[in-house]
Amino acid sequence: MIAALLLLTLTAPSYAAAESLNFKDTKDHWAGTYITWAIEQKLTQGYGDGSFKPNNLVNEAEFLAMMLRAYGLATESPASGSAWFQPYYDYAEHLGWPVSSAQQNSEFRRGQAALLLASAASGEAFTEQSAVQWLLNEKISNGRTSATVSGFATDGKLTRAEALTFFYNLKKHSSSLSKAQIPKATNALGGVALNDTIQKLQKALGKPARIDPSEYGFSWHIYNSDYNHYMMFGLQNDRVTALFSNDSDSWKSNSGIHIGQTITAAKKLISRPTNAEANENYYAYTIGNERTILFIDRQDGSKITGIIRMNQAVSKPIKTSYTTKLEAAFELQLFDLANAERAVRGIPILEWDKLAAASAHGHSGDMSKRSFFNHTNPDGSSPFDRMKAKGVKYHSAAENIAAGYQSSIFTHYGWLNSKDGHRETLLNSKLKRLGTGVAVGGTYNVYYTQNFYTP
Repeated sequence: MIAALLLLTLTAPSYAAAESLNFKDTKDHWAGTYITWAIEQKLTQGYGDGSFKPNNLVNEAEFLAMMLRAYGLATESPASGSAWFQPYYDYAEHLGWPVSSAQQNSEFRRGQAALLLASAASGEAFTEQSAVQWLLNEKISNGRTSATVSGFATDGKLTRAEALTFFYNLKKHSSSLSKAQIPKATNALGGVALNDTIQKLQKALGKPARIDPSEYGFSWHIYNSDYNHYMMFGLQNDRVTALFSNDSDSWKSNSGIHIGQTITAAKKLISRPTNAEANENYYAYTIGNERTILFIDRQDGSKITGIIRMNQAVSKPIKTSYTTKLEAAFELQLFDLANAERAVRGIPILEWDKLAAASAHGHSGDMSKRSFFNHTNPDGSSPFDRMKAKGVKYHSAAENIAAGYQSSIFTHYGWLNSKDGHRETLLNSKLKRLGTGVAVGGTYNVYYTQNFYTP
């Protein structure tokens, strides 16, 4: 734990007076110098028994108060009858910072701390993930276990020692906090909205894991380092033209439409839609210049389980986009989508397997060339025969196939809503590995295969 927490420290204060305050529980503590700095800056104080309790947890009110004290902001004198923390909340809420006095005593997570720090310093709106990335980019934090979003440990509880380290590093970065009012969230994913620049995207989330072609002509920038927060951003001419995610925490919407909401409730919030299109897997509509597709889980109360938002001008597939490069992109996206679905449902994610992928790709290509659609090919070979032929040694195995869907996203939700076993395979916690294969051509234009197995 000590080794992990040391990653939080970037540059220690120039003096080394950690022991000068003689707290009985800070000797040799990794944050000793930060504690001394905070006491001298009157951000906080020790306890009457001579201890500092550096590992005690911090709530939102305490964190907010210490941050504003670090910058000499707000007042220590609440109005008669008000709680001690009210002046701090009045200041923060006036500027639109992500706080709520109603939650002042509730557990305060590291992700919430990152969100407040980034918003207050920059005057911009963030999601937790984009706020953490901002802190990492600006060298305000190196994370808890590594300098990554997942290594930051957004769900970890924040200690007094960690909070003071944040404040010291923030003051080194920013001599003052922003006084700009943060606008209310629009339809944004990870703090990024349609028509934002590639520079804003990468400032918020860093560089993508990869860049894929799409059937729409633009490129998908894929963020898959944490499948709990899987995101895809469509880029054209260095501008964001499409957004996709199945992560409820990463989406922000003024309309009130959100993942986990029933499609019936969502439709009541949609004002004057045009070009509405509905089937078992999704409800799509256009408002102004924006096309929205709400993917639905029909086997879980018809709740929204994924969202695409895109500029209307790029919302129709382009026939000439269906190439071998698109096949490869669809294969990787089928794998990502399966893991993103499992992650948000608390199911262990799958490991990519090149042998299973070779089997899957071969079967999709065979279906395309010979224009059939079946788990068993015209020669009588089953999925299990084909996997064995590719060298797969399995304890248990399964296959999903689909054809005719315009992309991997639409295919994924077709399988999720299937009552023929596809859903059970996709969400089967006992299956450990996955390979995918896609082929363009044939009667149905695109063929998709997933081969799962447990060694």
